[in-house]
Amino acid sequence: METIFTTLCLLLNRIGRLLHWDYQTASVNICIHLWPWLCIAMSVVMLVCAIVNGCGLWIVACIIYALLCASAYYAAVRHYYPNTVSRIFEFCHADLQVLAKQWHTTYAVVNLLIYVVLFVMIMTFDSALILLMLR
Repeated sequence: METIFTTLCLLLNRIGRLLHWDYQTASVNICIHLWPWLCIAMSVVMLVCAIVNGCGLWIVACIIYALLCASAYYAAVRHYYPNTVSRIFEFCHADLQVLAKQWHTTYAVVNLLIYVVLFVMIMTFDSALILLMLR
């Protein structure tokens, strides 16, 4: 796990350098902003598919899901802002360390579970529902 975590941190650092960001800025912008925005975007795509299909149940479910995604992002932003990027990074790091202690695991494992595994699961779920609605 530590090797995977270290590799992903190096990748995040390289992406940050391409965008002229330091590691903390890249982490905050990608993990706290980009990932949730991608989840919101996918929920909107799902809603559009539901509207095109004209299925009322799907439309209602997708509206609720989009609102849930947007609310989760709003809650995260309210939790960390207003602060500087370095303070946001520190607060997020501290939050993940608390979870690691509660889950009896390491910071790296919690980080991977939330920012990689959970994100991939959400994107897979969203993609599967979109494909289902396009049938």
